[in-house]
Amino acid sequence: MMKLSTSSLVSLTFSSLLVLFLFSHGVNGADIIEPTCNKAAKSSPNIKYHYCLNSLKANPKSRNADIQQLGIISAELAKSKANSIRIVIKRLLGTNKNRVDNKCLQDCLKIYANAAEDLMEVITDFNAKDYFEANIQMSAAMDASTNCEDGFKQMGLVSPLTKMNDRYFQTTAITLAITNMAR
Repeated sequence: MMKLSTSSLVSLTFSSLLVLFLFSHGVNGADIIEPTCNKAAKSSPNIKYHYCLNSLKANPKSRNADIQQLGIISAELAKSKANSIRIVIKRLLGTNKNRVDNKCLQDCLKIYANAAEDLMEVITDFNAKDYFEANIQMSAAMDASTNCEDGFKQMGLVSPLTKMNDRYFQTTAITLAITNMAR
């Protein structure tokens, strides 16, 4: 039987722990956010790399996520944005007295309610690994911001939701890109 010195034992223990750490993080802890956002940004002019990176990294679960889980996280983020826009619209409806503006806001409220439902379906589809159906639902949800903005433009009005609509669109574009990567 070979005897190890204390320094050899410490070195061996440290090496073993390092290998164990690297192995466990290499297999289970791969951070795919950066390559995913890079690929998404290259696949669409509507996706800004840093917006993608910051959005996904804001959720701690995304650090160890696989592409399916990243799709769910992204869809949940889009749904949260849709619901936030609905809250702002309701607030604006309560304070705005202009009938034409209110008509556009009411339309946007319905559009975003439908988008939130579509995004719930996207999450369900991702959980079922039905990426074809997720793609269809995601495309429908993505149209919400454009349709909302178009309603104001058609009436010759400036939308009070433009910034929020732009962020929502960007988020849904990221989710759609991830959906296509998961296929």
